[in-house]
Amino acid sequence: MDLTLLHEQLHNRLPLGICLLNAEYQVLYWNDFFSDRTGQSSATVQGKSLLELFPQQARYLKKKIDSVFVLSNASFSYWEHQPHVFPFSSSRPITGEETLMYQNIEFLPVEWAGESVHTICLVVQDVTELASYFLAEQQLSARLEQEHAELKALNDKLSMAQNQLLQSEKMAAVGQLAAGVAHEINNPIGFISSNLQTLQDYAARLLKLTDFYEKVISKTGNDAYLAMQRDTQQRLQFDFVRQDLPELLSESIDGIERVTDIVKNLKAFSHVDNAHWQYANLVEGLENTLKIAANQLKYKVEIHRDYAADLPEVYCQPNQINQVFLNLLVNAAQAMEHKGHLYLRAWQQGQSVCVEVRDTGPGIAPEHMKRLFEPFFTTKPVGSGTGLGLSLSYSIVQKHQGEIDVHSVPGSGASFTIMLPVAGPASAASAVP
Repeated sequence: MDLTLLHEQLHNRLPLGICLLNAEYQVLYWNDFFSDRTGQSSATVQGKSLLELFPQQARYLKKKIDSVFVLSNASFSYWEHQPHVFPFSSSRPITGEETLMYQNIEFLPVEWAGESVHTICLVVQDVTELASYFLAEQQLSARLEQEHAELKALNDKLSMAQNQLLQSEKMAAVGQLAAGVAHEINNPIGFISSNLQTLQDYAARLLKLTDFYEKVISKTGNDAYLAMQRDTQQRLQFDFVRQDLPELLSESIDGIERVTDIVKNLKAFSHVDNAHWQYANLVEGLENTLKIAANQLKYKVEIHRDYAADLPEVYCQPNQINQVFLNLLVNAAQAMEHKGHLYLRAWQQGQSVCVEVRDTGPGIAPEHMKRLFEPFFTTKPVGSGTGLGLSLSYSIVQKHQGEIDVHSVPGSGASFTIMLPVAGPASAASAVP
């Protein structure tokens, strides 16, 4: 019996991807799992660089492979963190449609020479079915939460006035909570950011000092010193550390800056410290709200801005006006099933400032226009909306003695325009925020 042939047949029958690489990232062998999904046989790709065969994934693959070569330990890539490393279709689609494969990948050292690894094996496991069950469970949980919210909204029908009061109080509570959290987070973020900046400077100085010592040892020409230097650097994997350390520090600093920006935007959105009637820049409020809604907008909406210069500030309750903006932005994003365009415009008209939010979605059916601001009226599927967003928005705009205007042509999107008096409502002085 030919054991080599038997091993090859076994590799090709396994529901796993097997790929052998040398230290130059060249493919030594891959099984039918890879061949079937790339259209290239093992003999065709032998000697070719895996990084060139998969250029979009090259940076991630190189980092994982290098860690095996440098540390002589296995490395892993799990679908929860990196779902689709290789652009393969699933071999077990849950529906009848093609879907990208969710993958777990092991990077294993398989050949040793002294203390160095010269060959590694990639083992790719198709976990699409497992991932689909997990994601389906998440979706089910989300649906249950939405249904719970819908039941709560139905109970709130008993008193719309009470609902609006509760909504206003909840916004204030969330704003206060956001400000408190922001304050608590800002303190540790501040010293972590400062420490990382200092650490980055220290690391740069230490690397410069190391370079200086290398030059000094090199100039001595002492073979013993040079050999000790090479041996120490190899044992400590110093070249890898020297290359990876600045990148790690830079990524950490970038992460801290992103967290700081999120906290700042959340605090600006809540306006907890200034919850009373005040003069506010509506464009700034709209931009802050855009950042809060970024997760719902960034993958499906291209935003276009047209803001007039030198717009006057408006006397209003900024947190409530931002809630109106948030409702309009989220509604526009949800209306566009596929990638669309969102047009934002701000201008002055007489003694009012106008803000328009226009989308390129399917528009609003004529029979729905008259009911648009009715409490609990919604055209969304059950569990996807409460029908309170536009009703609450209308109430807030009315409270500010402003107007909200709607234009829509079915198939051509919808446009909502908010018009607020610059001086605010006459009753603002005695209004309770």
